Amino acid sequence: MANAIKIANSPRLRLAILYSSLIGCILLGLGCATHRVLDRMLSNMIDREIDLLSMSMNARLEQSLQVPNILPPAIDRIIVGICKVNEPCHTKVQDSMLLNLIRDDYHLQLLDMEGNPLAAIGEKPGRFPRLLDFSSLHTVKDQQGHAYHLHHTLLKTPQGQNWGYLQVGRSVAQLDAYMTGLHGLIRWGIPLTMAMLGAVSWWLAGVAMRPIYTAYGKIQRFTADASHELRTPIAATRAMLEVAIAGIDCADLTESKQTLLALHRQNDRMSELVQDLLLLSQLDQGQQRKITQPDRLHRSVQQSVCLTEILQDLAEELAPLALAAQVELNCHLHPNQPIYLTGNPNQLYRSFSNLITNAIQHSPVASVVQIHLTSRPKSVTIAIQDQGIGIADADIPHLFDRFYRVRQDRSRRTGGVGLGLAIVKAIVEDHRGHIEVSSQLGKGSTFTVRFPLRN
Repeated sequence: MANAIKIANSPRLRLAILYSSLIGCILLGLGCATHRVLDRMLSNMIDREIDLLSMSMNARLEQSLQVPNILPPAIDRIIVGICKVNEPCHTKVQDSMLLNLIRDDYHLQLLDMEGNPLAAIGEKPGRFPRLLDFSSLHTVKDQQGHAYHLHHTLLKTPQGQNWGYLQVGRSVAQLDAYMTGLHGLIRWGIPLTMAMLGAVSWWLAGVAMRPIYTAYGKIQRFTADASHELRTPIAATRAMLEVAIAGIDCADLTESKQTLLALHRQNDRMSELVQDLLLLSQLDQGQQRKITQPDRLHRSVQQSVCLTEILQDLAEELAPLALAAQVELNCHLHPNQPIYLTGNPNQLYRSFSNLITNAIQHSPVASVVQIHLTSRPKSVTIAIQDQGIGIADADIPHLFDRFYRVRQDRSRRTGGVGLGLAIVKAIVEDHRGHIEVSSQLGKGSTFTVRFPLRN
């Protein structure tokens, strides 16, 4: 029951219902418009056929009609297959165009001025009820219940006298069959389509909202981790201040100095955390500008950077750190063949410094950390390899997440707050590069960075 209520109130269900409802309304509107257009088109087509047949019959009869309301004696020769009122109807004469039309659900009948039938073609007169209005089209059912469109044309004698009416009809059974099929299509097709659209909309809503849920989860984790990282130095700072205030009267200069140094360290830690968060924010904004304004991205800081020199400088600067950790730091850089890249030198320096420092800090005593720089016609690759404890396969997908640490106890032995690799990835992607990790537990890890070279 709780799951049903949760699904009913979920944004995904509301989005699916909204999408399928909108599409259903559009389909219903299109169906009604199609019905109206098709009905009018078929009706106009039938009316044009009736008008053409009426004009043809009027032209055939106009010279033979002499006395109003009385059929001419030679009507049998003029119209083959005509049947008169109160006379036997013989239609076993040779086929003619009119009789073929009668077989195709047409109807032709001669009426007097009062609307009484005088004769019909191919059938007995009096098939339809008497009409009093001959000025417009009528849809009338015959004695068998079949609907016909009826058109009346006023016939005149050669002297201009009104003779009677020519009644021409066309069956609308075929039109009704078309409309019945269209009604069924609208009645059953739209609900079935909406049901299928509902299922597809549910799936599409899930696909569309998956990145939102992922981003929301990352925001929640980021908020929790940032709060955790800031809470520790703030709590320590507050505790030291309370102790210092409580013993301010009896504290000597040495204790005051130690307290101030501790406060300074905590302040440096918070300042470093805030600077890292600010850098990540700036890099994220840079990625957005790269999408919307690729030609204007960071023009003020982009310049030609020698990767060889950056890695050489880092190897020299980090040599004391490697010596203190009893780790050998080897570089394979080919200094005689410098490699240049367009980018931000400070950011590139920061990214490789983080990677090399991590490799040294996570390497055991008497191991080797190697830096390889290779170039191809269209790309440059930097690989930093260590012989440390390695990284578990379950940790690798989350390695570049902000505040993520392989060791869940959040040990401070190696320092940092879990933003180093996130900053590295952001810098690499900001320079249109790609970073990947390969690792085996107990054998070490290799971080590989690739940058495209622009011609």
